[in-house]
Amino acid sequence: MTAVQFGELPFLKEDSSIWSCAYSPDGKELTLGLYNGDINVYSTLRWERVQTLKGHTKGVIRLAYSSRSDYIVTGSWDGTARLWNMESGICIHTLSGHNGKVGGVAYSPLGDTVASTGHDCTLRVWDAGTGDCRFILIGHTAPVPGVVYSPRGDRIASGSNDRTVRLWNLETGMCVRTLSGHDDEIWAISYSPKGERLASGGGDTTVRVWDVETGDCCRVLTGHSGGVAAIAHSTQGDVIASASYDNTVRIWDAETGSCRQILTGHSQTIECVVFSPRGDHIACGSNDNTVRVWDVGSEGTRQFATSHRGSVYSVKYSPNGDQVASCSEDKSIRLMDAETGVSRCILTGHTNEVRSIAYSPRGDVIASGSHDGSVKLWDVETGACLQTCTGHTYKLEAVAYSPRGNQIASADTEGTLKLWDTATGACQHTITVHTDWVTRIVYSPRGNQIASSSYDGTVRVWNAESGGCLHTLSGHYDWVRSIAYSPQGDLLVSASVDCTVRVWDVEIGECRQILIGHTKSVWGADYSPQGSQVATGSYDGSVRIWDIGTRECLHTLTGHTGDLACYEYSPRGNQIVSGSKDGQIRLWDVTSGQCRAVIEGINTSINSIAWSTTPGVDCFVARHGDGNMRMWQVVENGDACHVRLRWRTVNGELVLTDTLIQDVRGLSQLNKQLLKQRGAKGEPYDQLREASKKVVQMVSVVSTLKQPSAGVLLESASTDNHPEQLEDPEQQEQPEQGMSEHPEQLETSEQSEQPDQPEQACQQEQQEQLEQP
Repeated sequence: MTAVQFGELPFLKEDSSIWSCAYSPDGKELTLGLYNGDINVYSTLRWERVQTLKGHTKGVIRLAYSSRSDYIVTGSWDGTARLWNMESGICIHTLSGHNGKVGGVAYSPLGDTVASTGHDCTLRVWDAGTGDCRFILIGHTAPVPGVVYSPRGDRIASGSNDRTVRLWNLETGMCVRTLSGHDDEIWAISYSPKGERLASGGGDTTVRVWDVETGDCCRVLTGHSGGVAAIAHSTQGDVIASASYDNTVRIWDAETGSCRQILTGHSQTIECVVFSPRGDHIACGSNDNTVRVWDVGSEGTRQFATSHRGSVYSVKYSPNGDQVASCSEDKSIRLMDAETGVSRCILTGHTNEVRSIAYSPRGDVIASGSHDGSVKLWDVETGACLQTCTGHTYKLEAVAYSPRGNQIASADTEGTLKLWDTATGACQHTITVHTDWVTRIVYSPRGNQIASSSYDGTVRVWNAESGGCLHTLSGHYDWVRSIAYSPQGDLLVSASVDCTVRVWDVEIGECRQILIGHTKSVWGADYSPQGSQVATGSYDGSVRIWDIGTRECLHTLTGHTGDLACYEYSPRGNQIVSGSKDGQIRLWDVTSGQCRAVIEGINTSINSIAWSTTPGVDCFVARHGDGNMRMWQVVENGDACHVRLRWRTVNGELVLTDTLIQDVRGLSQLNKQLLKQRGAKGEPYDQLREASKKVVQMVSVVSTLKQPSAGVLLESASTDNHPEQLEDPEQQEQPEQGMSEHPEQLETSEQSEQPDQPEQACQQEQQEQLEQP
């Protein structure tokens, strides 16, 4: 467990709602402003409270540090702002003058002034040395919750409930620009580190990014379902964090505007969010009385994508293989880098679960179909929604992209198909022939035909241009679960609940072959990339490989201990990977039918598998029933092979109910606290406790040696009875990485090598225990 990172630190629990928070510029402190008027200061070294500043009589709505970390300014609903000396904890100035609540405060980067805003619609600039009011800025027509200095300190930006952001020149006190565009009150604003951009958020649930020189809105970030209460830029300026009344924090790419991650865990509205000075942590405070701290460094949210918060229904590789897309019942589509698993974008906008996705032939657009009845087209680079196609009156189950790129087909649970123009989003054709749920729609390789399968037991072939029905393929006497075109486009295979597989000639609409062998419902049928074979999957637990020319079953792949759930050919057609409900994955050789590798130990079902489309790359992604995904690489070694985990998504919230950590070694105090908070049980191995036991044993032995019968007792203290007394220091437990600043928590080799000084060692050990908090 040494150096394990869970992506989150233990939360800080308060007795009151947390309304504001700020890191000191030196990174040594995190200070919280509370609803009860208190200001609590925590050391970031051990996450312990080091002091409490008292003076405000009502909630502390905002606070800000001076650039040297020696002072803070706080604003309160008691109508005052206060300046505090952080070394002494003394309030050096009480800034009074606002007629009503103080809405926001900011400290100048130059350290000479502080700014405050109020419900009286004004901004006041105060001399930080004397506490005198230098000037009052008037222009807003409603309360002003947000204020921030530009990085150079020559301007102030203010955000108001009048739905505008104003930029003020501090030399003249004049408003130099007014930014309009929000549809509701503005509650939060943040300058980028270089000062060329400004982000604002508020009651309309959006974050807007502005060019401060031109006043243009560069980007609108959408995804929150509640008002945006706080915004922060990372130290490098490449990331924006927004905290919302939907109880989440969203991490946005400042350049593209795409949502990288959603941080969840708070049970009530989030009021504040800040980056640590090094940019490796995000802290946010909530009305649930907790502060949560996330690790967003090299091994945190920038390294792994979060899992969906619900079942994943589909996983697709982009045509060039560099991206993986997934859709879920959590109403989102997530785009990840196929090589690293880093989250590229989270697409939100559907109001119900997303059931199906499909890439355009060039991979620059992705289509999604949802139970909200709509099809959406998304730009995969920016995450922007390009088109929303509406018209279905029932839930959508399937979407498909034409190989020509000019058309999308969608099908709903009532049996209706619609064909859409990708350029305009207009509906070209509405087809209502199936009498029951449409289970699958596929385009022919040339894009001139569409085939659909249904619970009505039929397969229908359509002209993609006119929407006319070319053939109705009848013969199955139960639901048709799956269909697939041959690579040449002349044949179509269908799999049915009637336990049979049929091969159809799509030119004349006749059944060529019936493949019989499965003993239960057949839910999957796919052609090999070469088109000479068909693989079928059944509830009888097997995958069967059929020769299309001879109708012979070449191999029956069995071995899964749970119900078979998915399978797929590799791009070269030489391997098949299959997954089952018990979490097992098997890799098969198509030529021999032998199982080459087995992946076990995944405690959830494998619901679907997608092979990488990159030539020469033997990788596949498996999606699981818990919303997670894993990418595996097949590594060849002569005739043998093994499968290596490349990356996996991680849960947005750490939950460890009933997880046992008894006697776990190398667990830091912070991680111990985190795991216990999340429900883990038991006590991990405590090096200090074990060290104390050894010292006590040594004291007992030496004290006994001082008695007259020392010779006999010396024999009883041999290495057979007490091997730990002669333990090689190099073989002892090594200190955990990153804990060297707390030597009192670790047993050192010097202590273990001094058995001739037990009393001093014992005294030192007792003193160290007393010094611990």
